[in-house]
Amino acid sequence: MCLRFKLVRSCALCCVGISQAVMCSAIITVKDSGFHALQIQQQIEKSSRTAAQKKIDSQLLFALKQKRGETRGVPVAPIELELDGKGRALVDINATVSSRLESQIQKLGGAIVFKDSRYRSIRAWLKLEKLEELASLKDVNFIAPAARAMNNRIGRTKPFRIRERESLK
Repeated sequence: MCLRFKLVRSCALCCVGISQAVMCSAIITVKDSGFHALQIQQQIEKSSRTAAQKKIDSQLLFALKQKRGETRGVPVAPIELELDGKGRALVDINATVSSRLESQIQKLGGAIVFKDSRYRSIRAWLKLEKLEELASLKDVNFIAPAARAMNNRIGRTKPFRIRERESLK
């Protein structure tokens, strides 16, 4: 009898747990439906990209669309990019570094800041409108906004100075 009671009780708790889970999922669905719709919209937008566009970071593509005045599927928040006086963005290019690729970047109006063939890396200034043309090259793997250095300091602090220690006696 004791075993039967435990079985009935566990089944009852299981049913209560399932009904609560169903209610919770319904609440989550109602609250997060806008969020899920946004995720679905973003996935549709990503799947509709060309092969060249898939090699370009979303933030760069969104910045280009904002510049063109497109609003569909584009975030309204401003996208932070480092731009020079000529309106070119600083980008990191992951690619097979070659003289041919370097000349192509220059033909597109870009300026190479840094290159390293060991790390398959080029940092360059490029117009947003020229990114797709560059990404269409087979040597290019990915183009992203230039990575910025970060530290943990808040505000200005006194510089750290190394002091010579007196030798211990």
